[in-house]
Parts: sequence; structure tokens; C-alpha cells
Amino acid sequence: MPPVHGPRAIRVNVYYSPEARSYWADSPDLDGLAASGKSRQEVEQEALWAAETLFEINGTEGVPQLAFQDAELDPE
Repeated sequence: MPPVHGPRAIRVNVYYSPEARSYWADSPDLDGLAASGKSRQEVEQEALWAAETLFEINGTEGVPQLAFQDAELDPE
């Protein structure tokens, strides 16, 4: 019997800008996902809504499972 695999979590990078005092998020796994908010909680909720919308547009069934991770911008 083959192994049973559940849905893979979609990675979401969460950034914080001290200058702007706000958060934003993107995903290397879901093209087009972008969100922003004044708090970590707000950006996570916005990212979930964005993922649900992208699933709808793409005809993907199910509820997106997001895995949030802290990220930092690469210094240029």
C-alpha cells in the first residue's frame, strides 16, 4: 500500500519593517500571494484570504494550509 500524504503546507514568508512599523508577506510556493498588515495577526489573516482567493481563481479545491515563517530581506 502506498504511503498516505496529506496536503503540503504552503510556505509564507513574513517580513517586518521597523521603519514602516508594518508587516508584509509573500510565498515561494503560491504565485501571486502578497499581503500586508499593521500586526503579525493581521498579515497572517490577509495572507489566508489571499490564498483562498488564489485557490478560487485557479480552481484549486480545499482550504489552503499555510506555514508562516519569519523572514528578512537580503541586504543589497
